[in-house]
Amino acid sequence: MPWILAATAIATAALTAPGPAEGAHVSVVVVSPAVAVERGARGAAGLLVPAAGTRVSRESALAALVRGRVQNSRLGEPAEGKARIALRRRPAAITFYVSLPPPGEHTNDRRYPIAVVGGGYGGLLESSSTRIPGLVSVADVAPSALALERGHDPVIESRPGRAAQAELARLDRRLDQAHDSRLGAVAVLVALMLLLSAAALLRASPFLGRAALLAAPAAIASALLESAVGLARPGLAVLVLALLTTLGSLGGARALDSRLRLGIGLAGFLAVFGVVLAVWPEVNALAIIGPHPDSGGRFYGVTNLVETLLLVPALVSGALLGVRWLLPIGALAVLVVGASRTGADGGGVLVLVAGFLVLGAGLLGARPSLRTAFMLGAATVSLGLVAVGLDAALGGSSHVVDALADGPAGLAEDFERRLRLSAAVAFDSALSVLTLLVSLTILALLWPLRPRSPVRTALLAAIAVSLLANDAPTKVAGYGVLAGLTLVAFEHTRRHA
Repeated sequence: MPWILAATAIATAALTAPGPAEGAHVSVVVVSPAVAVERGARGAAGLLVPAAGTRVSRESALAALVRGRVQNSRLGEPAEGKARIALRRRPAAITFYVSLPPPGEHTNDRRYPIAVVGGGYGGLLESSSTRIPGLVSVADVAPSALALERGHDPVIESRPGRAAQAELARLDRRLDQAHDSRLGAVAVLVALMLLLSAAALLRASPFLGRAALLAAPAAIASALLESAVGLARPGLAVLVLALLTTLGSLGGARALDSRLRLGIGLAGFLAVFGVVLAVWPEVNALAIIGPHPDSGGRFYGVTNLVETLLLVPALVSGALLGVRWLLPIGALAVLVVGASRTGADGGGVLVLVAGFLVLGAGLLGARPSLRTAFMLGAATVSLGLVAVGLDAALGGSSHVVDALADGPAGLAEDFERRLRLSAAVAFDSALSVLTLLVSLTILALLWPLRPRSPVRTALLAAIAVSLLANDAPTKVAGYGVLAGLTLVAFEHTRRHA
């Protein structure tokens, strides 16, 4: 418990540093898209994501605009809380011209023009909450207006650019293309993981077992490569992803043909992935396997899908390289998923910490018991809070850090909201309920397989934590099954060899 108090104190101190003293009068005006585009030519222009989730209404967008926070549309209600700003009809020294969805409910697949005039704004708008040049969230406007009024640094800033509208048109097109390619990319990933796992088990082939293990890292790397070179046309992007992932899986299995090479290769993949997340967040954001900035769900970092798929490579790397390497590899995985500059995924921090603690206990020969489970659970929460607190103390800023800075009340509110969203996702339809039940059943059947594996036990423990800490239970359980099958294929063929 002292760790929890220390982490909270570190985060609070890091987040309450004073800013500049001088401010300016600011207005937020709701206008039509055409007017926002026209005003953008006088100042800075951008695209606004009006909601989080699959649906949006003008009512929910207005609530998010004045309250400075969004709520996932699956919860079926506008963002809670008091209005932080009042909308104006006249411009001021600095004016935000915001366009919103028309009356009624709509699919949340469209961005709306936004402009800021005055205060030195010009070119292309940028937001520290999205990290995608030109794209801002509706929840960024209120805190930016308040910060400018008080003379502090705003969330929404700008960078010079002579062809802002052309850049925004390209960005809007890329977001649409990534959205249209996502289902095909997931289908390719699922098919390859299943096919390689089945082939490895049927042929008892260690080579195919390694290929099955490498399918997820190869798909993530291929999607990043496509995004980096600008390959985005839906049909072509999915076809190339299938080709690159197949070649990457088989080529990696051929090259990483020893315990040491495979362990180092998996750890190297985690390190390179972390560098991309930190240095080129827009490459990850626009990848067809990655965040969903087009719907405001996550603008950067690691999604629940990717987080679940990273579990097996991270845990296997630690197991292959030995107990002495568990701490550095575990720290690397937590850094990639949880640091503000990379993933900013608080649930992912708890998931990985739990996985590596259970793996370490298994490799050291600890016997499963209620006492051991309780101790590992307490250590998971404590170390997770310490990790987030250190991130805040080192200058990290994200929604995870903000929740910790609000103290126990903020953490409880965030956890309660995640539980409600998880329930809404799980019971969204009969298919969702069936998918979750079937996936959980398969996961339960994986654990008693003989001989029991410390890595498999750690994976199942991490998935159990993820079901509580994250808000996508069907994805966590479904992709957890895929990850578990690739692990079984790898371990079985390795023992057979």
